[in-house]
Amino acid sequence: MPNKVETAHYYKIMNIKKQPILLFVILLICSISLQAQTKKTLPKSTLIIPPKQVVRIDYPYMKGFTVKLWNKSKLELGVSAREHHTDSLSKGFGLNKGSFATIQVADKHYLQLENRFIAPLKVEYTLFKTGPGKKKKTVVDRTVGFYLVNTTAQTLPILIPGIMNPKLTPFSQSGVELPWGQKILLKTPGKDLLLLTVSDTIRKGARIDVADLIDVALNQ
Repeated sequence: MPNKVETAHYYKIMNIKKQPILLFVILLICSISLQAQTKKTLPKSTLIIPPKQVVRIDYPYMKGFTVKLWNKSKLELGVSAREHHTDSLSKGFGLNKGSFATIQVADKHYLQLENRFIAPLKVEYTLFKTGPGKKKKTVVDRTVGFYLVNTTAQTLPILIPGIMNPKLTPFSQSGVELPWGQKILLKTPGKDLLLLTVSDTIRKGARIDVADLIDVALNQ
């Protein structure tokens, strides 16, 4: 007959198995959190996300963090930052196969990676500490969060140099948080087309139609 510890452990496993999408929670609160307090970055890590499953990455003892992700698979990876208590979406986007992106996760938020497919996804990532202080406040004041909206029936390959190279699927939107001066381009044969330079004229939460940006850029 199993003891109390074994029984409790078994019950926990059964509860997890009943969920339609298994939820992995990565809480790096011991040695990795201690390293993050003294190092600007951590070594690159590799993660395999099983089919139809979600991975949460959380550093509860850090006042926010930044992660650079590389999608090493042949399918799109769902990436989002969500609030701890409500699980509400703060920002999110699809990371196309072979692409990379950098996402900043605010204090009291976690990073969620989602595999919507029936094949496993391979992801590599590196952690950057986002520490408190005057320098951080300056950066936050000069960034803006908004949405890039694809209202067309075509996939639009977007380039955001140094941050991410997302592909906007038809009739979709991608949430981004970018610094002033950041350029957004459309990948085209021969020469990339400049669509937008981020500035303080963009309102927080604005929805920007990429098709309109393309029309303006082509007619300049």
